[in-house]
Amino acid sequence: MAQKNRDYWGERQVKREAKAFTTIQDIEKEYKIALEKAKQNINKELSRIGTTYMKDNNLSYHKALKLLKGDEYKVWKKDLHDYMKEYNKLLKTAPLEAKKLYLEIETLAARSRMSHLDSLKVQVDMEMVKLIFGVEDSAQNALTSVYRDTFLEVTKDLGINAIVSRDKIKAVLDRPWSGANFSERLWSNTDKLAQTVKQEIVNGMIQGINLKTMSKRVSERFETAKKNDVERLLRTEVNYVLNQATLDGYKEAGIEKYEFSATLDSRTSQICSELNGEIFEIKKIAVGLNYPPMHPRCRSTTIPIIDYESLIKQGREEIKEKDLTPDEESAIIRYIGSDSYKINEPLRNGSELTQDQKEWIKTLDRALDKMPVYEGEVTRSLSFKLQGKEALKEFLNSHIVGKEITYSAYTSATIGEIYNPNGEVQLTIISKTARDITSLNAGEQEILFERNKRFKVIKYEFYKEKHCFKLEEL
Repeated sequence: MAQKNRDYWGERQVKREAKAFTTIQDIEKEYKIALEKAKQNINKELSRIGTTYMKDNNLSYHKALKLLKGDEYKVWKKDLHDYMKEYNKLLKTAPLEAKKLYLEIETLAARSRMSHLDSLKVQVDMEMVKLIFGVEDSAQNALTSVYRDTFLEVTKDLGINAIVSRDKIKAVLDRPWSGANFSERLWSNTDKLAQTVKQEIVNGMIQGINLKTMSKRVSERFETAKKNDVERLLRTEVNYVLNQATLDGYKEAGIEKYEFSATLDSRTSQICSELNGEIFEIKKIAVGLNYPPMHPRCRSTTIPIIDYESLIKQGREEIKEKDLTPDEESAIIRYIGSDSYKINEPLRNGSELTQDQKEWIKTLDRALDKMPVYEGEVTRSLSFKLQGKEALKEFLNSHIVGKEITYSAYTSATIGEIYNPNGEVQLTIISKTARDITSLNAGEQEILFERNKRFKVIKYEFYKEKHCFKLEEL
């Protein structure tokens, strides 16, 4: 491979990796905050029980085995059952580790009698479960963004205007690539921490350790989890998703070989160092053997081996012509008509496309590439009367000033006056690459942004009962 090409791809992968890790940093913080909150709540409960059932300033195992009685037991039982109802709603999609944790709580709740130690154990389990639910959703969303952005960037660099499939992203996130998928590993780590903390409490009580030392030991377990488990889990998973998106991009572009690159890691491991520069066939990929991640916290990546002659033969280097073919003109006219939703909806949702939709999109992409570029301000009006208030709320939450967003579908806009003044949302967009299709639709002065375009929200105001945004194309 030419050094220039290797350097280019190496630089692109460095930027993609940096972007991916920036995406996950907020999740790391959220995870650590959740662990800190769980630690504080457990220590608070430990202090309450310990203060009541201490012997000579030491925690008493035998006294902690005393049963909850009267109103104290009734209140505790009610709180537990209320909690279990909420948890039970989520069990349908939870992995085995989550169900295991729930079974422990359910088993204790079924008892007619409950000791203070048992109540403390349940408190530990419940705190673990609470911290997971928020973190898991946020992490899954972040990993989805990493896959989508990486896949689109890799295919774009390879000259392909590809479509991101929601099913493909789900398959990557659900795949047990090292014996378990992300969700299962997250729950497994949490279950191990819960068991460790509970054992620490029981051992401390048996040994008659004082409350301060016990709280310190529990805190140390949480601090270890924050320093080791959180970073190891999230960063390893990001590397996996990043490289899987890269691999899918290679496959989309017909790349058959890749070069292993360990240059991203300043502290290159021995296994990655030995593989650095080695060339492998795509069809013989094996994660952990010849494709990253090779180990926890791995930051290695790959470089495509590009056969330019083959790409030209496959038509992947576009030969631009001046005039639209009849099929290309028909593709634009069909979009201008009432059929645009037939491709925009699945593109937005990441749904699988029919063969007709794929062919239409391919022809439309080719047609738009021949149309003149329009630079300047354009407007777009959106009405949410049919979708409802929740859809409007979701749109507003996704369009925060300073935020960058990707429109995965084609996006129509108008030159000049606002198209629909009654729309609840009015967008002004600074176009850089939108395609001018007014020659085929002069009446509506329509321009069209190609799919997967990125925008930055630079201004918002609520004016005359309308949500008014200004976006800049990136």
